[in-house]
Amino acid sequence: MKNWIIIGLPALVLVAGWGSLQLYNSNMNYENGLARTAAAKAERQFHPDKIESVAYYNGSESYQVVRGTRNGVQMYFWVPDGKGAYFTRIAKNGITSRQALQILAGMHLDVKTILSVRLGAIQATPIWEITFLNSRGNYNYISINFDNGKEAQRILNI
Repeated sequence: MKNWIIIGLPALVLVAGWGSLQLYNSNMNYENGLARTAAAKAERQFHPDKIESVAYYNGSESYQVVRGTRNGVQMYFWVPDGKGAYFTRIAKNGITSRQALQILAGMHLDVKTILSVRLGAIQATPIWEITFLNSRGNYNYISINFDNGKEAQRILNI
């Protein structure tokens, strides 16, 4: 009986580790595939000189936000996952992620930990979505309009 435990436990750990690694790789390959598809769509739609990064946003509509340059100008390209509007913005014409965080600070909300700041869209309007935890550990989302810095949406205490 002792030999079965000595042999079985490490074997179980190895199988569980291998399965976890396979699941992780599968998810990463899927995510990388979505990013490659979005980059290809952005190239067809917007003709950028260079693509620097692709970030996923999943709100009421899902977008891949592609950062790149066109004619030497830093741009963001919003590529919908399904049906939705394609649109673009010149990076310097909108607020930065740092400015969005400053706007959040001016709201005097209960912010303990910032989890993410990323570009997204609400009804084809570009936004910075800030996800944070409050002092009670609740998730909170604040969306700041990329173009004018006004609050677009607030979802608190989830």
